[in-house]
Amino acid sequence: MSIQVEKFEEEVHFLITERGKEYFDAHQVVMLKETPDGWSAVIEGSETYQVLLEGHDVITVWHCTCPFGHGPVCKHVAAVLFAVREKIRANVAASSGEIDKWIDEADIEVLRRLLKIEVRKSDETRTSVYHELKSQA
Repeated sequence: MSIQVEKFEEEVHFLITERGKEYFDAHQVVMLKETPDGWSAVIEGSETYQVLLEGHDVITVWHCTCPFGHGPVCKHVAAVLFAVREKIRANVAASSGEIDKWIDEADIEVLRRLLKIEVRKSDETRTSVYHELKSQA
């Protein structure tokens, strides 16, 4: 069995997909990284689990460290599939200029809120904002 990232909901049991979406929406997929062989991520919930996916647009092998044994795909893998698909779509939107357009048209309060969130999450963003705005303070 292989899983196409763009339409994985058609290939994974709907209850597993729903639970995975809950984890994804709750920002419990952390440390998502693209690797030469596919993707890796950590899922933070009642326990912490590692998920590995082989493949980029089509996943051919997946593994989760959770003890789920009731089917081929667990909710943690489904959560990572949501995150991978969003990352792929964001990369496409960025390369096409769509995200730049959204930023140009966005409400200033939305942009401030997003920037504050990103400054808390990323050392690199925090340093960039500090460098650019320190002289205005």
